Formats: sequence, structure tokens, C-alpha cells
Amino acid sequence: MTTAGLSPRIAALRVLLGFLILVAVQAVADDSQSGQIRGRVSIPQKFAPELPPGMGISAAKVILDGGAVSILPTSDGYFVINNVNPGPHLLQVVHPRLIFDPVRIEAEDAKGTIKMSAYMADMEHGRGAKLKYPLGLAPSGMFQYLEKREEFNIMTVFKSPMALIMLFSTGMMFLMPKLQPMLEEEKRQRLEGDKQPGEDAKAVKN
Repeated sequence: MTTAGLSPRIAALRVLLGFLILVAVQAVADDSQSGQIRGRVSIPQKFAPELPPGMGISAAKVILDGGAVSILPTSDGYFVINNVNPGPHLLQVVHPRLIFDPVRIEAEDAKGTIKMSAYMADMEHGRGAKLKYPLGLAPSGMFQYLEKREEFNIMTVFKSPMALIMLFSTGMMFLMPKLQPMLEEEKRQRLEGDKQPGEDAKAVKN
């Protein structure tokens, strides 16, 4: 039986079926040329006391290549990014209060499958230390929105030239009134000492 002898409905169904098969084959081909990035975000207990309520895992976001892909981890911190093409990628965890180091992902096509390798992102050399895969990502620090005030240390005063000059000037203001009488007394004694030989000489002549 030819296509011309079929009813229009059956012919349309055959065309639709052929299209669906073509889409499925293309999807399988695309999946074989892309991979997925898997990992887990965790927050150590030492950071918990300094985090406000609601600033735990739920506030974290995982982004790939500067935001080309953005996902939220599960309540346990797990995440999966699908359809990752071969090549280098930059993965980051964004959090309002916590600092996560960026990660360099290298997706390599190995005989039809995508192999993932992870490294610490090094802005100068491209890659740093190799990381375990699947990824285990934890914060390296916290953002300091308010600068911590340095504690006063008296020794810092003596390290400042201006402070030393001020201290010297203040000391001289207090010492000079006390030194002045002593200086005048010494001057008077010197003058008397100078006069004494002259008086003795006159006494001898007489």
C-alpha cells in the first residue's frame, strides 16, 4: 500500500512519528557529547554561630561560567549540572556571607564519554591543586562587612615620629620651669667664682 492510498490521518501520524524519532536520536547524540558536574556544598560547624538565620545552604547558589548556568543545591547541599560541553569551565559557589574558592572544571571527551577533572582555579596559571571528584566544596572564610577596630596598644605611640616630638615638647614644658632656677644658680656661682680671684688680688696689693 502506498502513502497515497493511506488516509490523511495515518499519513500525518507517520510524519509525526518520524519527527519524534529524529528528535530522540539527536538528543542521544547530544548527551553523548556532553557531561554533568556533580558535587556537594557543605558549611562546617565553625561558621554556623556567625551566620544569621536562613543563611545556611539555602542561601548558596552554584554558577557555571560566570552565570551561564545557575542552580540551587538541595537541602543536603548536593547539586548536578547537566549538558556540560567539553572544554574548561569555571564553577563558583555564591553566598551572601561565606567565601568559596573558585574551581576550574576540565571536561574531556574520552571515547564518546565526558570525563570531568577539577582543580583549584588559579587566575595566573589557569589551574592549581587537583581536587577530588565528585566535588566537595566548603567555604574558606567569611566576608567582613565591618572593619574590626584595632585594639589600642601603647607601644604604637612610640613608633610614631610625630608622637615622639609631641611627648618631647610636653616634657620640656614641665621640666623647664624646674630647671630654670638651677641654671640661674649655676650662673650666679660662676660669676661669683670669676669675681673672687680679682678681689683676692686687690687684697694682696693692699
